[in-house]
Amino acid sequence: MNDALAPEIRAERRFRRFAIATVVTIYALILVGGIVRATGAGMGCPDWPTCFGQWIPPTSESQLPADYQVIYADRGYADTAFNVTKTWTEYLNRLLGVFTGFTILLTLIFSWPLRGDRAGEHANGVFTLSIAAFVLVVFQGWLGSRVVASNLEPGMITLHMLLAQVIVGIVIASVVTVSRPRIDVAAVRALPRRITIGLLVAMALGLVQLVIGTQVREAVDLIARASDHQNRHLWIDNLPWVFEIHKWYALPLVLLNGWLAWTLLGTSRSGVLRTLNITLVALLLGTSVIGMSMDRLHLPMFAQPLHLWFASLIFGVQLAIALVIRSARTGEASPLPTDSSGSNRVGEPLPTN
Repeated sequence: MNDALAPEIRAERRFRRFAIATVVTIYALILVGGIVRATGAGMGCPDWPTCFGQWIPPTSESQLPADYQVIYADRGYADTAFNVTKTWTEYLNRLLGVFTGFTILLTLIFSWPLRGDRAGEHANGVFTLSIAAFVLVVFQGWLGSRVVASNLEPGMITLHMLLAQVIVGIVIASVVTVSRPRIDVAAVRALPRRITIGLLVAMALGLVQLVIGTQVREAVDLIARASDHQNRHLWIDNLPWVFEIHKWYALPLVLLNGWLAWTLLGTSRSGVLRTLNITLVALLLGTSVIGMSMDRLHLPMFAQPLHLWFASLIFGVQLAIALVIRSARTGEASPLPTDSSGSNRVGEPLPTN
């Protein structure tokens, strides 16, 4: 029986490691996408999938047609000269996007042994989640082409970013699903119900804050484009009232998340939850500092992409915590299956009678 379980255990471990790597890759792409947006490099490549009609972008204006400003006038180049830094920033963003697409494809391939009746007790649903992530990433690629075609219409950019959150959330769900044997079920089930309720409220309020933040970001984009990305120190004074809401709404949100993290750290014996909560506390402190720097230092360029990235990571960690709690409370507190060496799936020897 142990020998029969060994291939299944190896498949689950392989999938888990690769899915975690995929989550890291997606978050790297979200950070790079934020850098592209903050630096105004989104139209560094005015066409898609090529860049100025070339698969390898030009490195100097001399490599472009003499009338390139006329050709790409509707993409903002009528009065704009070629900028090699912006072009290659956007091109590298696209390359990372393609790489991320391949990592999700490989994640789907590695989930194949975990499908249907072949899946272990703790891996049911992994294949379905992997299919969903792959379908959405294909749609995301098409949506990226529409973002370029719309000449960076703010609503399209926001939709593109929100879909990235959905995709990474699905991959996180697959990691938690296949990792259920690593969860201390008894420790998690001992948590008071108010923590689950508070966590769900915090996630809902966090999504509202994210939507408000996208409205602020769209306003910043419009101001930046109107000023040709100059005079950054004046942008914050021209932001609409939604910026004040976003700024002050963050205070109760941070306090709620801080209470949740503190309560979980004080009541949970689960190593997985403690790690996630320490990460959440660090992210809350980081995003608070960055948010204050944006207000006091007049939207410094480094702060914009980091602010979005930290917000994305906070929601991802919250989702992971919620899924760990749900997985423990719906799973069976039964002995862990073993592999051929007589070890459980956490890698520790089972007790003997």
